[in-house]
Amino acid sequence: MATLLNKLEIPQTSSNVDVYIIDNGARISGLPGSSMMDPVLPGYEKGGRVPSFSFLIHHKPTDLRLLFDLSVRANWELAFSPAFIKGVQRMGLEVEVGKDVADVLVANFVNPSDIDAIIFSHHHFDHTGDASKFPSSVKLLVGPGYKKAFLPGWPASKNSFETTSDLYEGREIIELDFTADDPKVSSIGNFQAYDYFSDGSFYILSTPGHTIGHLSALARTTSEDDRSTFIFMGGDIIHSHAVFRPTSKHPLPEKIPTPNCRPFTSHSCPSERFAQMHRLYLEPDGKILSRTTPFSRVVGPEHDLVESQHSANKLANFDGEENVLTIPAHDEGLLQVLEFFPRKANEWKAKGWKKEGHWRWLAPCMQSNDVSKL
Repeated sequence: MATLLNKLEIPQTSSNVDVYIIDNGARISGLPGSSMMDPVLPGYEKGGRVPSFSFLIHHKPTDLRLLFDLSVRANWELAFSPAFIKGVQRMGLEVEVGKDVADVLVANFVNPSDIDAIIFSHHHFDHTGDASKFPSSVKLLVGPGYKKAFLPGWPASKNSFETTSDLYEGREIIELDFTADDPKVSSIGNFQAYDYFSDGSFYILSTPGHTIGHLSALARTTSEDDRSTFIFMGGDIIHSHAVFRPTSKHPLPEKIPTPNCRPFTSHSCPSERFAQMHRLYLEPDGKILSRTTPFSRVVGPEHDLVESQHSANKLANFDGEENVLTIPAHDEGLLQVLEFFPRKANEWKAKGWKKEGHWRWLAPCMQSNDVSKL
């Protein structure tokens, strides 16, 4: 039996996983808005100073633990090739180093040997962290085509300078292929989904476009009274909320609320000025479309821009559901809302994180246009 979440058919189950969001302190800045969205919204011309979240997943029935992404490794400037370091500098990126995820775990009494597998959303340095700090018994899970495209990494392969070979040496690398005849594979929200624990508690999703083999994940965080809640771990499925918000499911409200008086604005503010920024505002029915369709289109140095747009469109269907909390890897706006490891994230809905965080990404637009005076 499936529970229907406005065209998202997710099988109902009593199983769920414990989810912990890890902020290791890394911050990345210098990515211009023109590489994330088209058109660029006011306030986003120079981008922000963003985190790179990781996630710890605990499946209590088996006592297995997974990690989804590892953020930036603390010694990345020493670990990567000189050519890669120069490339980052040419892009104008500034990286503030945090702690390695393995060290964050140890500081909170979780041994790296307790991890069964690490899932890489993709091969970029701000997601693969330092897997060498985990014992060789810890497997790596990667997406379709990953091995051929990115292994063995630098310096084992001089042409694979975007990733490092020490992440993979002596370790089992499992490449998911999402074949239709695999009983673990299904379709959820038009994404191919791999039911990792075979009980509907945690799905690995194929979300192609940004890179070859890009993965996201969907974790069931509660499953009471046939009303499950979920956290969507996005990785880099998108780089801007403007490409998947608003939607007809979760339209831009007349006033943007500020629950709990968190520092976004001192009071709820009218949203008409935001609507006027929308690419479709001056089109026929633009006043309606500006509140029910994403502000911008996907742009940037994507491996497959068409697939990236498709993935963003599918993500919007998840994000519009009140029972799904979407967390892209670099969501700066959620830093003031979420509670981080070692605190658990399962009660996100009861704590109002979605309601409070959904429109906080508009803060740069507000600051640019002084919307609060409307």
